[in-house]
Amino acid sequence: MKSAKYNGKNVIWESKTKQIFLIIICFAFTFMALWAGKINSVRFWFPLILFGGGGIFILIRFLNPKNIFVPLNSKLAQEIFSSQAVENQDEPGIFEYSENGFKITDENSSNTYEWNNIETVLAYKIDLLTYDEICIDVYTDDLNKFTISESTWGWFQFISRLSENIKAIQIDWYITIANPAFEKNLTLLYDKNNRTIEEIIKAQ
Repeated sequence: MKSAKYNGKNVIWESKTKQIFLIIICFAFTFMALWAGKINSVRFWFPLILFGGGGIFILIRFLNPKNIFVPLNSKLAQEIFSSQAVENQDEPGIFEYSENGFKITDENSSNTYEWNNIETVLAYKIDLLTYDEICIDVYTDDLNKFTISESTWGWFQFISRLSENIKAIQIDWYITIANPAFEKNLTLLYDKNNRTIEEIIKAQ
């Protein structure tokens, strides 16, 4: 999930319970290395650096008052999603909209499509280590494809208009892709020819 801020704090899409568990595990292995290892041995230094360093990093992040830990399935997460949508929902970004379609312009190209030019829409998440980001691949009938993500300027406006103009795409698909965290969750949102996701992947 894309990084966010809430009440001036950095949102980390994980639970506090998980952080505490990870801290305990890291320091437990560190203690075991100190207790049983020999100072001049790789078996001493490797777990000491790996688990000790990891434990310190997680502990600092956990104690940082500028961070807030939010599980994706919590009510607070839904409030944050809603506030983000409200803040950005009116921004057209890299898109220009007409009655029947849209124009997408980036640094390298500019293309115009009608909504009925869209053949297939796939949604998924990419893991960016500390958070993951929702993306969609849009395939058009001229054999082109473009990919946009939550970091794309105009994302909220586009996915809203996409659901409005292609009725087969459910408006709440976004929440389905978001959970569980840090899994790709490749999902077929729409295919004009009613193919399965396996058939689409095979044809690519």
